[in-house]
Amino acid sequence: MTTAAAQGTGPGPGATTRSGLFGETSIDDPGSLKKAGAGALELAGELNSKAGLADGALQIGGQDLIGDSWGGDLGGAMLEAKERWAKQTAALVRTCRDLHEQCTTTAENYTTTETANSETLAAVSKARSPLG
Repeated sequence: MTTAAAQGTGPGPGATTRSGLFGETSIDDPGSLKKAGAGALELAGELNSKAGLADGALQIGGQDLIGDSWGGDLGGAMLEAKERWAKQTAALVRTCRDLHEQCTTTAENYTTTETANSETLAAVSKARSPLG
């Protein structure tokens, strides 16, 4: 992770840019936050679709190796692994979706606050200053 502000580069004074999984993200750039959120949502979709491949293989293999056709514990272990895999991938997908929601909400909140601040400052600058 690099911090561009510490190096004297980046989007502006006091801004911090970080390199991560979805590219560089500036903490004062709502577009970067939305891009990171979209990347997290895309990752959630990929994980959700790809996780089913292992889930199905473990289910089929576990069922084939249980009962009369097999005397060992491998079938049961595969079915147990399938359950653990399903729970853990579902939790990871939920986390990625939560990251998407948090990044998107933060970007929207940032934009709303910046707009309100700009409007307030514009109104103050138009008003007559008591300082002369």
